[in-house]
Amino acid sequence: MLQQIQKQRVSLLDAAVEIGCAPQALREHMKKGLWDLGEVVPPDQGSKNYRYYVFRRKLDRFLGKEGEEE
Repeated sequence: MLQQIQKQRVSLLDAAVEIGCAPQALREHMKKGLWDLGEVVPPDQGSKNYRYYVFRRKLDRFLGKEGEEE
């Protein structure tokens, strides 16, 4: 089950390359709710870093690739 979930995720860097933007721009757009590409997890107590999870299906939909065969 975990492997299946992992296959559905895309690294933030790879997603930024596919979109054609800088990774920081992708983070900012996701954090502001402008791009729905996955999940933004706020920092845990004692941490200052957000976590960003990009999902393949949402990225493909965003890029207009939904339904394309590989």
